[in-house]
Formats: sequence, C-alpha cells, structure tokens
Amino acid sequence: MNISLQPISYKDPSGYIIKREEGYYRYVTRDYALEFEHLISSGLYKTLIDEYLLIPHREIEDKEAGKNFYKVLFPQQIELITYPFEWTYSQWQEMVLTFLRINQIALEHGMILKDATPYNFVFVEGECILLDSLSFRFFKDGDPWIAYRQFCEEILGPLSLMRYNDPSWARLQQSSMRGLPLIFISNQLPLRSWFNTVCLLHIHLHAKFQGRKEKTKQTHAGFSKQKLNILFDLLKNTITKWDRPLNGKSIWDHYYETDIEDPNYLTDKTACINQWLSELNPNSTIDLGANTGKFSFLAAQYSKQVIAVESDMNCMEEIRKGCHQKKINTINTIVADITEPSPALGWDNAEKTALLQRLNGDVLMALALVHHLCLSKNIPLDFIAKAFADISTRYVIVEFIPKEDSKAKLLLQQREDIFTKYTEAHFVKYFETHFRLVDSFSPAASARKLFLWEKN
Repeated sequence: MNISLQPISYKDPSGYIIKREEGYYRYVTRDYALEFEHLISSGLYKTLIDEYLLIPHREIEDKEAGKNFYKVLFPQQIELITYPFEWTYSQWQEMVLTFLRINQIALEHGMILKDATPYNFVFVEGECILLDSLSFRFFKDGDPWIAYRQFCEEILGPLSLMRYNDPSWARLQQSSMRGLPLIFISNQLPLRSWFNTVCLLHIHLHAKFQGRKEKTKQTHAGFSKQKLNILFDLLKNTITKWDRPLNGKSIWDHYYETDIEDPNYLTDKTACINQWLSELNPNSTIDLGANTGKFSFLAAQYSKQVIAVESDMNCMEEIRKGCHQKKINTINTIVADITEPSPALGWDNAEKTALLQRLNGDVLMALALVHHLCLSKNIPLDFIAKAFADISTRYVIVEFIPKEDSKAKLLLQQREDIFTKYTEAHFVKYFETHFRLVDSFSPAASARKLFLWEKN
C-alpha cells in the first residue's frame, strides 16, 4: 500500500492526513477514541453535516492500518484549497461566523473546538466549512476557552485590521501563519477601534495585560456554557455588523461600464468567447485577471468549475456578490497577483502548497492581461507563454493588446518604451513553442485580437 504522511497534519496527535492513490485519508489515533466516539454518538457530527458546516467522511475498513490507528476516514475530497491570505474580506467574515456557530453547536453536545486557526476552514461550493473533524474536545462548566488567545491572534486580530485599515492586510497571513502578536495588532489599529467593545476587550486590553500575565503566575478563570455562549453571541453580533471594510476602493470599479471605449468591441469579444467556450465545454476554467468577473460568469455556463484569479480584492467581492445574487456556486475566487504567486509555506515548505501547483484547469483565459504583465511588470512574452502552458492542461484563450491601443499607451506614458519584442509577431512566435493555434478573432472597432491556443 503506497501511503505518505502529509506535513499539513504533523501538529495534532489526534490524527494524521495520509495521501494514498485514491486521495487524502484521515487516520484517527487511539488517543482520540473517546472524543471521536462522542462526536459521532452525541449527534454533533450529524448536526454539523446537515448544516454543511463540517466536511463529511465515511469510515474505511483497513486491517493493516487498524493495528496502529483507531479509525481510518475518507473525507469528501476538495478540488481546490485556498488559503486565508487568498480570501476576500467577506470570506474572512464568513469564516469567523462559521467558527462561532460551530462552537455554539458543539457546546450543546458537550464539546468545543480546540483550535482557532483559519487554516482549518475551506470554501466549497461557495460555503465555508470546517476541514478538521478531529478538532473537537470535551467541554464542561468551569473549563477555560483554551483557543481564546489563538482566536484573538489568528482570527479576530487579522479581521479587525482588514475592517479598520484595509482588506489587503489579509496578505500578512502569508508571512505569519501562526497569527500576529496582539501588541502589534493593537498598535496598528486606529483610535476609533478603541470605541468598539470587541476590539477594546479582546485586542487592546488583552494585549496590554498579556505580558503582565505571563510574568506572574495566574490561573485562567473558566466559563460556564451559558457565559461562553453569551461571549460567542457578542462576537457574532459584532462581526455580523462588520459587513464591509471601512477603507479601500478599487481602481477597477465599473470597468466594463466606463473604461471600454467602444461597446461593439465588448459585444464582439463576448460573442467570440461564448462560442469558443461552448465548443470546448471544459471541466474547469481559470479566469486569470478576472476583474469583476464578466467572463468568469460566462465561463460558468459551460464549466463545472471556474477559478477566478484577481489581485484586486474589491473585484473579487463583486464576483462573490454576483454569485450570491445569481445563485451560482461553481465559481471559486483567489485573491492573488500572478506575478507574485504565493509560495509553498510552513515546515519544509510543504505545509501549504504553492499557488501555481494548485492552479490547474482545462482552459485558461487571459483577457486584457498580457499587456499589463509585459508593459507594467516587465514579464517577457516567452515567460508568459511557458507559465500559461504550465497552468493549462488543454487550451488557453489569450487577448493580445498592441502598443497602439489607448490602454497600452497609458501604461507607457510615464516610462521608457524598452519593449521591442512586445509585438503580435513575437507573441505568436513564443506561444507557438508551447501551443498550436486553433483560431483567432479581431473584435470590431479595436486593434485587439483574441487567440485560441491548444497545448502541444
């Protein structure tokens, strides 16, 4: 049997993630037998599954593994894992509310979550769910909330920075996976955050007295279930009111309504993409540089899964809002800059997988993107062609925007034009190294051109 222990699960002795040929399994250790049996027999597992708050699993008969482990579980397999530093503000808000809701349900069954890390959550079909079914422990009146400090440092603190400062603070999770020191969070928050009860008690005063408590031997007072529920309700009410960040606007707001010079160009472009996607009928489509998602939603009509990648968090929020309004659950959003993709992180660079290893699709769309990569970021065309070939498994749809285009001229306005190889001829030459040209199309009233390439 070919199995390998995954670095993502080394911290918790309750169980381990094991990769086998069929997918990822969860091996439950005998030390966690009592908690696991209570999770199932108390009805907690069923309640969480019914409310789609916990990843479902089925138990596997494995005599060989049974010699060393209590249970072997085969959870629902997740096609795409995204990390907190790739989430929008509303995803963070949803994660916090999900965390609190799960804890309140668990308390009704005599348990509580022992961890408070955002990395235990994932978004599936647009909903936030808990990945770790071994993250529960027993709770009785008088016990402390052992995950309280972790909750403040890894969940509440980052969300507060996003709320009061800017949503881009989420990216800090990439360099600080274990959370941020409360004194640091407190110092970065503005004065008005001190007038919010949750921030005052759980960040500012917590930070102020944290060091003092560590220097003196103190016992932590416990909670009754009633008091802990009151605390969770206070947190829920506050987080629910934090429905949007107080700062931060997108330069791409109303892009398709105000920044497109000729509506005939957009009409022709949309018709062409629609035709190509209907013919390709992809299983998964990646919309790289998705903007506010006009073509992500178009791709969703033909793809089982769409992955919208965009560095502007406000654009991603527009896509998520559109998904809720149109009741679409097949579009996944990733806040990321493809020129600075998130690397592999954690122990041995193996706890969290690099973005480019997770990003794969039958069709890659890069519409009105290449000129930004080349003229703003100085990425050579041959680099782009290779990167697109690595991401796509079959086809790429690329829009080439020449230097004569008004948007390209705008990018070159304040800099020297050193891009002698940024021409359609060179574009075709470099892409032909990795792809075969299937079709091309020139929209009306524009010098721009669309290309459909098939991977060699």
